Amino acid sequence: MSSTVKFPLTNLELAEAGGDKGPVFFPASFAEFWELLAEAEYRVDYYDHQIIASMSYESDLHSHFATELGFLLKSIFWDNALYRVYNSNRPVFIENCKGGADSGVFNADGMVIALPPALYEYRPGMNAETAPALLFEVLSETTRKYDFGIKLPCYKQIPSLKQILFVEQNTPGVIVFEREAPNRWMETALKAADDAFSVEGQAVSLRQIYRSVYF
Repeated sequence: MSSTVKFPLTNLELAEAGGDKGPVFFPASFAEFWELLAEAEYRVDYYDHQIIASMSYESDLHSHFATELGFLLKSIFWDNALYRVYNSNRPVFIENCKGGADSGVFNADGMVIALPPALYEYRPGMNAETAPALLFEVLSETTRKYDFGIKLPCYKQIPSLKQILFVEQNTPGVIVFEREAPNRWMETALKAADDAFSVEGQAVSLRQIYRSVYF
Protein backbone atom coordinates (compact mmCIF):
# COMPACT_ATOMS: atom_id res chain seq x y z
CA MET A 1 0.00 0.00 0.00
CA SER A 2 1.28 3.49 -0.77
CA SER A 3 2.69 5.70 1.97
CA THR A 4 -0.32 8.04 1.59
CA VAL A 5 -3.03 6.43 3.68
CA LYS A 6 -6.14 6.12 1.52
CA PHE A 7 -8.20 3.90 3.80
CA PRO A 8 -8.59 3.76 7.59
CA LEU A 9 -6.51 1.01 9.16
CA THR A 10 -7.77 0.83 12.75
CA ASN A 11 -11.22 0.27 14.24
CA LEU A 12 -11.07 3.77 15.73
CA GLU A 13 -10.34 5.34 12.33
CA LEU A 14 -13.15 3.31 10.76
CA ALA A 15 -15.57 4.38 13.50
CA GLU A 16 -14.69 8.02 12.79
CA ALA A 17 -15.56 7.34 9.13
CA GLY A 18 -19.01 6.06 10.14
CA GLY A 19 -18.19 2.39 10.70
CA ASP A 20 -19.91 2.38 14.10
CA LYS A 21 -23.22 2.82 12.27
CA GLY A 22 -22.75 0.04 9.72
CA PRO A 23 -20.54 -1.08 6.82
CA VAL A 24 -18.62 1.70 5.04
CA PHE A 25 -18.04 1.53 1.26
CA PHE A 26 -14.82 2.81 -0.33
CA PRO A 27 -14.19 2.79 -4.11
CA ALA A 28 -11.16 0.55 -4.64
CA SER A 29 -9.40 -1.85 -6.96
CA PHE A 30 -9.14 -5.58 -6.37
CA ALA A 31 -5.42 -5.16 -5.63
CA GLU A 32 -6.14 -2.43 -3.05
CA PHE A 33 -8.60 -4.75 -1.33
CA TRP A 34 -5.98 -7.46 -0.82
CA GLU A 35 -3.44 -4.93 0.42
CA LEU A 36 -5.91 -3.55 2.96
CA LEU A 37 -7.00 -7.05 3.98
CA ALA A 38 -3.45 -7.71 5.15
CA GLU A 39 -3.20 -4.47 7.15
CA ALA A 40 -6.61 -3.47 8.53
CA GLU A 41 -7.74 -4.26 12.08
CA TYR A 42 -11.35 -4.60 10.94
CA ARG A 43 -13.28 -6.92 8.64
CA VAL A 44 -12.85 -6.18 4.93
CA ASP A 45 -15.01 -7.43 2.02
CA TYR A 46 -14.93 -6.60 -1.70
CA TYR A 47 -17.86 -6.11 -4.08
CA ASP A 48 -18.61 -4.08 -7.22
CA HIS A 49 -15.21 -2.33 -7.23
CA GLN A 50 -15.64 -1.31 -3.60
CA ILE A 51 -14.03 -2.21 -0.31
CA ILE A 52 -16.72 -2.82 2.32
CA ALA A 53 -15.33 -2.19 5.79
CA SER A 54 -17.04 -3.42 8.97
CA MET A 55 -16.00 -3.03 12.58
CA SER A 56 -14.33 -6.12 14.00
CA TYR A 57 -16.08 -5.51 17.35
CA GLU A 58 -18.83 -8.04 18.11
CA SER A 59 -21.59 -7.80 20.67
CA ASP A 60 -21.59 -10.47 23.36
CA LEU A 61 -24.66 -12.14 21.82
CA HIS A 62 -23.20 -12.05 18.31
CA SER A 63 -20.03 -13.71 19.53
CA HIS A 64 -21.97 -16.22 21.63
CA PHE A 65 -24.28 -17.39 18.84
CA ALA A 66 -21.49 -17.56 16.26
CA THR A 67 -19.47 -19.71 18.68
CA GLU A 68 -22.49 -21.84 19.60
CA LEU A 69 -23.41 -22.60 15.98
CA GLY A 70 -19.76 -23.22 15.12
CA PHE A 71 -19.59 -25.72 17.98
CA LEU A 72 -22.75 -27.50 16.81
CA LEU A 73 -21.36 -27.76 13.29
CA LYS A 74 -18.04 -29.04 14.66
CA SER A 75 -19.98 -31.70 16.56
CA ILE A 76 -21.67 -32.81 13.34
CA PHE A 77 -18.48 -32.94 11.27
CA TRP A 78 -15.88 -33.84 13.92
CA ASP A 79 -15.24 -37.36 12.57
CA ASN A 80 -15.99 -36.58 8.91
CA ALA A 81 -12.74 -36.39 6.97
CA LEU A 82 -14.53 -34.88 3.97
CA TYR A 83 -15.37 -31.52 5.58
CA ARG A 84 -13.86 -28.79 7.73
CA VAL A 85 -15.51 -26.03 9.81
CA TYR A 86 -14.08 -22.49 9.80
CA ASN A 87 -14.81 -19.28 11.68
CA SER A 88 -15.13 -15.73 10.33
CA ASN A 89 -11.44 -15.21 9.52
CA ARG A 90 -11.56 -17.14 6.23
CA PRO A 91 -12.60 -15.14 3.14
CA VAL A 92 -14.76 -16.59 0.37
CA PHE A 93 -14.01 -15.68 -3.25
CA ILE A 94 -17.03 -15.61 -5.59
CA GLU A 95 -16.05 -15.31 -9.24
CA ASN A 96 -19.44 -14.41 -10.73
CA CYS A 97 -20.84 -12.23 -7.98
CA LYS A 98 -22.35 -9.22 -9.75
CA GLY A 99 -24.28 -10.33 -12.78
CA GLY A 100 -21.40 -12.52 -13.88
CA ALA A 101 -19.24 -9.47 -14.54
CA ASP A 102 -17.34 -9.00 -11.31
CA SER A 103 -15.80 -10.93 -8.43
CA GLY A 104 -16.60 -10.61 -4.75
CA VAL A 105 -14.77 -11.56 -1.57
CA PHE A 106 -16.70 -11.89 1.69
CA ASN A 107 -16.13 -13.00 5.26
CA ALA A 108 -19.06 -15.01 6.62
CA ASP A 109 -19.40 -15.59 10.36
CA GLY A 110 -18.68 -19.25 9.74
CA MET A 111 -18.57 -21.90 7.05
CA VAL A 112 -18.20 -25.57 6.24
CA ILE A 113 -15.98 -26.50 3.31
CA ALA A 114 -15.50 -29.79 1.49
CA LEU A 115 -11.99 -31.26 1.41
CA PRO A 116 -9.62 -30.96 -0.26
CA PRO A 117 -10.13 -27.18 -0.23
CA ALA A 118 -10.60 -25.31 -3.51
CA LEU A 119 -8.65 -22.06 -3.18
CA TYR A 120 -8.36 -18.81 -5.05
CA GLU A 121 -4.80 -17.56 -4.64
CA TYR A 122 -4.18 -13.86 -5.01
CA ARG A 123 -0.52 -14.28 -4.20
CA PRO A 124 1.51 -16.75 -2.12
CA GLY A 125 0.22 -16.71 1.44
CA MET A 126 -3.02 -14.87 0.58
CA ASN A 127 -5.94 -16.99 -0.56
CA ALA A 128 -9.66 -17.50 -0.16
CA GLU A 129 -12.10 -20.39 -0.23
CA THR A 130 -14.13 -20.88 -3.41
CA ALA A 131 -16.30 -23.91 -2.64
CA PRO A 132 -18.06 -23.75 0.74
CA ALA A 133 -20.87 -26.21 1.38
CA LEU A 134 -22.51 -24.12 4.13
CA LEU A 135 -22.25 -20.47 5.18
CA PHE A 136 -23.79 -18.75 8.18
CA GLU A 137 -24.22 -15.15 9.34
CA VAL A 138 -25.32 -13.78 12.71
CA LEU A 139 -27.60 -10.84 11.96
CA SER A 140 -27.41 -7.40 13.53
CA GLU A 141 -29.28 -4.16 12.92
CA THR A 142 -26.21 -2.52 11.38
CA THR A 143 -25.45 -5.35 8.93
CA ARG A 144 -28.88 -6.83 8.09
CA LYS A 145 -29.37 -4.79 4.91
CA TYR A 146 -25.86 -5.66 3.73
CA ASP A 147 -26.24 -9.36 4.59
CA PHE A 148 -29.51 -9.77 2.69
CA GLY A 149 -29.04 -7.14 -0.01
CA ILE A 150 -25.48 -7.90 -1.16
CA LYS A 151 -24.09 -11.01 0.51
CA LEU A 152 -27.08 -13.32 0.01
CA PRO A 153 -27.43 -12.84 -3.78
CA CYS A 154 -23.68 -13.37 -4.15
CA TYR A 155 -23.67 -16.44 -1.91
CA LYS A 156 -26.37 -17.98 -4.10
CA GLN A 157 -23.94 -17.81 -7.05
CA ILE A 158 -21.53 -20.30 -5.42
CA PRO A 159 -22.09 -23.63 -7.22
CA SER A 160 -20.95 -25.81 -4.30
CA LEU A 161 -23.09 -24.08 -1.67
CA LYS A 162 -25.94 -26.17 -0.23
CA GLN A 163 -27.13 -24.13 2.77
CA ILE A 164 -27.09 -20.53 3.99
CA LEU A 165 -28.10 -19.77 7.58
CA PHE A 166 -29.01 -16.36 9.00
CA VAL A 167 -29.16 -16.37 12.80
CA GLU A 168 -30.99 -13.66 14.74
CA GLN A 169 -29.31 -12.43 17.92
CA ASN A 170 -31.95 -10.21 19.57
CA THR A 171 -34.75 -12.76 19.34
CA PRO A 172 -34.86 -16.48 18.58
CA GLY A 173 -34.95 -17.08 14.87
CA VAL A 174 -33.04 -18.73 12.03
CA ILE A 175 -33.69 -18.21 8.32
CA VAL A 176 -32.53 -21.20 6.32
CA PHE A 177 -31.86 -21.17 2.58
CA GLU A 178 -31.43 -24.63 1.04
CA ARG A 179 -30.50 -25.27 -2.58
CA GLU A 180 -33.05 -27.41 -4.43
CA ALA A 181 -31.58 -26.93 -7.91
CA PRO A 182 -28.75 -24.84 -9.43
CA ASN A 183 -30.93 -21.71 -9.57
CA ARG A 184 -33.66 -22.56 -7.06
CA TRP A 185 -33.52 -22.07 -3.29
CA MET A 186 -36.07 -22.89 -0.60
CA GLU A 187 -36.38 -20.38 2.26
CA THR A 188 -37.60 -21.48 5.70
CA ALA A 189 -38.04 -19.23 8.75
CA LEU A 190 -37.74 -20.96 12.13
CA LYS A 191 -38.79 -19.33 15.41
CA ALA A 192 -39.97 -21.92 17.95
CA ALA A 193 -37.64 -23.67 20.37
CA ASP A 194 -38.21 -27.09 18.81
CA ASP A 195 -38.03 -25.88 15.19
CA ALA A 196 -35.01 -27.47 13.53
CA PHE A 197 -33.07 -27.66 10.29
CA SER A 198 -30.93 -30.54 9.07
CA VAL A 199 -27.19 -30.54 8.35
CA GLU A 200 -25.79 -33.74 6.89
CA GLY A 201 -28.86 -35.59 8.13
CA GLN A 202 -28.52 -34.32 11.72
CA ALA A 203 -31.13 -32.00 13.22
CA VAL A 204 -30.08 -28.68 14.73
CA SER A 205 -32.83 -27.06 16.79
CA LEU A 206 -33.23 -23.47 17.88
CA ARG A 207 -33.21 -24.74 21.44
CA GLN A 208 -29.60 -25.89 20.91
CA ILE A 209 -28.49 -22.57 19.41
CA TYR A 210 -30.27 -20.33 21.92
CA ARG A 211 -29.96 -22.48 25.03
CA SER A 212 -29.38 -20.56 28.27
CA VAL A 213 -30.22 -17.27 26.51
CA TYR A 214 -33.81 -17.50 25.28
CA PHE A 215 -34.78 -21.11 26.04
